[in-house]
Amino acid sequence: MSVKKKIAFYGILSSGHLNLCSAVASTLLNLYSSEIDVYFFVDQNWAEKLSKVDSRFKFETFEYKNEEQKNYVAKFIEMMEPTLALPNIEKLKAFLNLTIAKDNGEKTIDDEIFLLIKKLKPDYLLCDRLSHMASVVASKIPYSFIISCNPLLLDIEGFPYFGLDCGIDEKERIKSEREKLNEVFEKAKKNHFENYEKKNISFNKDIPVHSPRSDNLSIYSYPKELDYFDDGIREKYKLLQVDAPIVPSRIPPPFELPEEFSKLPGKIIYVSLGSLFSLYHTKLQKLIDVLATLPYKYIVSKGPAGEKINFPDNRFIGENFVNQLAVLQVVDMMIAHGGNNTFTECFYFGVPSIIFPVMCDQVNNAKRIEETGFGFQLNLMSYTQKELKEKIEKVLTDDALIQKTKKVGERIRKENSLEASVKKFYEIFKKSF
Repeated sequence: MSVKKKIAFYGILSSGHLNLCSAVASTLLNLYSSEIDVYFFVDQNWAEKLSKVDSRFKFETFEYKNEEQKNYVAKFIEMMEPTLALPNIEKLKAFLNLTIAKDNGEKTIDDEIFLLIKKLKPDYLLCDRLSHMASVVASKIPYSFIISCNPLLLDIEGFPYFGLDCGIDEKERIKSEREKLNEVFEKAKKNHFENYEKKNISFNKDIPVHSPRSDNLSIYSYPKELDYFDDGIREKYKLLQVDAPIVPSRIPPPFELPEEFSKLPGKIIYVSLGSLFSLYHTKLQKLIDVLATLPYKYIVSKGPAGEKINFPDNRFIGENFVNQLAVLQVVDMMIAHGGNNTFTECFYFGVPSIIFPVMCDQVNNAKRIEETGFGFQLNLMSYTQKELKEKIEKVLTDDALIQKTKKVGERIRKENSLEASVKKFYEIFKKSF
């Protein structure tokens, strides 16, 4: 009996990033479990969470050396809060300076991953990272990237950059805004190359170290009808497109509406600022209070600070965490932060949305949904009750918008591009050894 090959996932440890990784991992096992084992490099907490998603997953775990590392993601959200009212270019600079251009706690965790890679000796690495991590480059193991956020993170020339609200046809503005980031990118390169040199790692300095592109391939998630890239671009940069990170067998039954809630009049709106950005609980509470003045019903994902959220009346139901895939099957529209998982999941179920972007790929998704005519966006820091009321009424009464969104969902569910892309990846994987 032949020895199974080992594919290991190295993702950012948050729900949004690990969602696409786990979808790809489960699909690989659904198709090729007799030939491969799938591993994740995670802490014990995430090992327990992911084992509930798919019991076939295997793990190599590390321990945090201090509380700062353990709470890095929440701390990062806290550090970004003062930038929320700034222009997008300034928010993005702050984000990049705190991530790819700074020697932060992630670098220390990467040292732990280096040891796990040496221990496991995987045959292939799939990385959901913002840049080429030292542990991966040093291993000399073939690797590909998974892009769990908006695909503009790939940083392809001529396209808007991740985190900026440039339209796809605003070529001069795209160039101008990109030039404003050069200083940050140079700092990121310097930081990475100094880290490589300390560890005696050789690397081609012509490759954009801060961009998640691999000579092998990159897998990204975005609905085809809104995608920025055509077949030519995908072939040139070795990209595989997935409509949504959803494994059909994992879809739960529709959310069961309480009887009293069901009897109330009004269409149903799902509200969520995401598992991380709902930490800005005062912004979520303000949104709920404004929605209470409108004649609808609401299911709310309150997030990790949910104990600080108060519902005005019985038209609001929800918990700190709700099963989003279940809820999206029973609502008429969604009000969202625009993170890529939520963005693509809405299209999977044919649910139109209004986006309140906070930062990063949410900004791109909000811009894209408007320029393709699939929805609207509002500014979380400055919207008015009148603006919100008008946008909600447009979404709920525009039959053309509702029907074309439903058609996208029907196509996505029928085609299952996740499985098709995983099969293409596996062909490349088999050629790597």
